[in-house]
Amino acid sequence: MVKLEILEEQIQKYMKKYETKSYYVEYLRTKKFGYQKILENFSGENVLELGSDGAATSSILVRWSKRLTIVDMIDKFTSLIKEDSLLKEAIFIKSKWEEFIPQEQFTDIILTDSLEHVDNPVEILTLIKQWLTKDGKIHIIVPNALSFHRLIGVEMGYLNTPYDFNENDIRAEHKRVYDYDTLIQDIKAANLVVSKLEGIQLKFLTDTQLSTLPNEYKEALNKISSIANKNCAELYACCQKS
Repeated sequence: MVKLEILEEQIQKYMKKYETKSYYVEYLRTKKFGYQKILENFSGENVLELGSDGAATSSILVRWSKRLTIVDMIDKFTSLIKEDSLLKEAIFIKSKWEEFIPQEQFTDIILTDSLEHVDNPVEILTLIKQWLTKDGKIHIIVPNALSFHRLIGVEMGYLNTPYDFNENDIRAEHKRVYDYDTLIQDIKAANLVVSKLEGIQLKFLTDTQLSTLPNEYKEALNKISSIANKNCAELYACCQKS
């Protein structure tokens, strides 16, 4: 319960900070739902976050973890310490993931909103699995091409196919949009075992449109996500060494 309270507290903090950007507030809400999934499979002994989005994730993880290391080629981290002094306890390493050479193994490796940005995700997964402890877990969250809101966008003519880039994809410089099957395919190609693969938040509208609706509605959509895992807004995968 304490960790869930920490999650809610940090998400609310950043929602307030970005309250004028309605689409980003909804992004943070989906982030909260995703981290609820992570927490179900989270050890927290020695955690590696690959890529800090400059939002709530590092602040959440530093409170959930006994030890946190963050690796990112862009330093979004130093400025965050001014807002969250507890982040001084984390280790930040400015590096490309491919060039990072860890001196220890990790119980949890966090790849949230990251894998869709890299040129060769199988190579990255193959590399980082070597950094896991024997029973360690890689936690992956990616946007889902077959989300109902994207499928509706295709029918309305906003996208030619659900795999085309929408405005959010372009703004975030995504390299691909995963679906349930292609995510499994890349994980297995890296000789990792998928222990859990679930959808995060049923979504029929864009983030900007969702921002006008009651929070209870969005919470309810997330609670029934399991009825349509393959068509949720995002996908969560927990995987381990084979």
